[in-house]
Amino acid sequence: MIKFFRKIRYDLMEKNKTGKYLKYAVGEIILVVIGILIAIQLNEWRNDIVNTKQKQKVLLALKTDFEENLTRLDTVYYHQEKSFWKFRESRDLIDSINYVTDNTVFKENLGHGGYGYSFSPINGALRSAISSGDIHLINGERLTKLLFSWEDLVIDSYEEVELLRSYGTDPYVHLINSYVQARELGEKSPNRNGSKHPSNFVGLYKDPLFENSTQQMIYYSYQYMEELKVIRINNLEIVELIEQELKK
Repeated sequence: MIKFFRKIRYDLMEKNKTGKYLKYAVGEIILVVIGILIAIQLNEWRNDIVNTKQKQKVLLALKTDFEENLTRLDTVYYHQEKSFWKFRESRDLIDSINYVTDNTVFKENLGHGGYGYSFSPINGALRSAISSGDIHLINGERLTKLLFSWEDLVIDSYEEVELLRSYGTDPYVHLINSYVQARELGEKSPNRNGSKHPSNFVGLYKDPLFENSTQQMIYYSYQYMEELKVIRINNLEIVELIEQELKK
């Protein structure tokens, strides 16, 4: 084909047909430009197909992870809420200590051991999408913003749960241990036949330090639950936005 066009040029030059030669040259340039534009368009079309398939793959992987994260988050919140209400019940017992005669009631609110359940999400698909740059295939601005801020949001909640655990260890648990024998607490205790050193549940619930510690545990537990609620709202929105992207 190139030889064919070259021969035409040579014939026109030899016959001194300059005008026709210039027209031919311009036409040839236009054909080359059109060919280049078509090639570029075809390449972009192929890239769009590849990118669309990759985007779908990324979105499906993210959807799977964040649906599992939602399940994990709900489990953590369920247990943390149970602990929160145990702390509240302990505070109610403190207020009515002179009317309680059954130690079982005291035990039930001390042996739950729920001083901070961490939420550990699955971030494999998210980290892979960020490191590979595939996250930029996602068109939704709101979705990409939520995805980029996801891990920071979860990390912020760790500060709350660590504070809850730290205070739960000392002074809360330390104070309980100074009044109560460990074998008398917990449903799964290997030996619940009692101790030669009797526990003083009433003394514990009358101790002003225990009252203060219980109130602090209520506060820290509540703050952590609020953090979990924010995470859940973001998790739900991420899943909803991913589903919208998949339908496009």
